[in-house]
Amino acid sequence: MGGVILYVLAVPAAVAGVVVALFLHEAAHSVPILLAGGCVHVSIGSDSGRTARLGPLTVTVGFDGVRKLLTYGYFEWEGTHSKRVRALSFAAGPAMTVLVVATLGAMVFRDGTGPLSVCLTAIFYSELVRAVATIVPRTYSGGAYDGLDSDGKQLLDLVRS
Repeated sequence: MGGVILYVLAVPAAVAGVVVALFLHEAAHSVPILLAGGCVHVSIGSDSGRTARLGPLTVTVGFDGVRKLLTYGYFEWEGTHSKRVRALSFAAGPAMTVLVVATLGAMVFRDGTGPLSVCLTAIFYSELVRAVATIVPRTYSGGAYDGLDSDGKQLLDLVRS
């Protein structure tokens, strides 16, 4: 019975892990902008919700359903117009996600049993999908990002300009 409870607890732990990984992706976008003296607003789950401000960084976490909480992250900036800083910012989010995927992959495929492995495997595959979805240059159709460009497309457009 105790083992079953651990597997049941792995589900909310995996959900929390995906939200943390999404925040890491968006926070990574913020680092180059903040280091260049700009201001950044990161939204997770929704553009409206609870907001905290830490100097030039503002973070909003909202809840418009579990799916959006797990998949919607967005950042806006002001105060820097450097093409190099913007390029680093567009690349930093997917780079962080790839780092998370690599780290989780190393952990999951080394020891693939038990509730912790189930939790880490779920986060691994979720972030692998996020990595591909954000790196591939495309305009999203449908969902929370309908009509917006992926990080890869924004970076490619910036480099081409």
